[in-house]
Amino acid sequence: MRKMAKDNIIVVCTIVLCFMITLALCLSFSEGGLLKVFNKVESESQTVWGIACGGYSTVALARQSAEMIRSRGGAGYVESGDKIEIVYAVYKSEDEANAVLAKLSDKSLYIKKYDIAKGSFKWCKDEMKSAVESALGYFQIAFDKMFECSDSLNAGSIGIDDAKTEIKVLYTQIEDIKSAFYQNVANSNDERITQIKLGLVTTLALLDNIDFSKSAASVTSSIRYQLVQLVLCRQALMNDL
Repeated sequence: MRKMAKDNIIVVCTIVLCFMITLALCLSFSEGGLLKVFNKVESESQTVWGIACGGYSTVALARQSAEMIRSRGGAGYVESGDKIEIVYAVYKSEDEANAVLAKLSDKSLYIKKYDIAKGSFKWCKDEMKSAVESALGYFQIAFDKMFECSDSLNAGSIGIDDAKTEIKVLYTQIEDIKSAFYQNVANSNDERITQIKLGLVTTLALLDNIDFSKSAASVTSSIRYQLVQLVLCRQALMNDL
């Protein structure tokens, strides 16, 4: 009798344990199931916030105003989509953008929103998931460092030579990411892999285009200008993915 009771307890414990494991798995793999978890590439949607002004009737007029904005350290990037706008700078959060906007006396300025899609990665095969995820990390690395350099340079907490060194280090980081990605996807001819390669090459070109030859305000403007382009290129890339 004791042996039977002991056996029954073991059976009951085993059933309870199996139930708990099953429940835990269901909770862990909800919102898409096992397949989604194992095929997931970590790339979340993002929003970048800019300060801009509009009301220009022609691109030529906007470009004239943009020159003055750049002389004061702003990006002075002219966008001519649904309306003609000049972007002064981009920020990581709405709070940061609003804090800067509140300090500016120009009432024609407003907050501009840049939504960056998270992309769809159902096309991404198992052996490429890790390579793609690592490669796409280039954006946050580049954005953070470029923003930090332009902000610090504008505040006078670093000099032009310091900013130049920081951007050189960043260039090397992105180059390393690019080289690793090219090596990992050497046998792929997928169009979306080509788009990611283009994103990396474009980022390197943007960094290379920063002009360190003039004043601190001009260098700040140059970094901010390339930073706006980085955001726009990322938008286009993630829409394609």
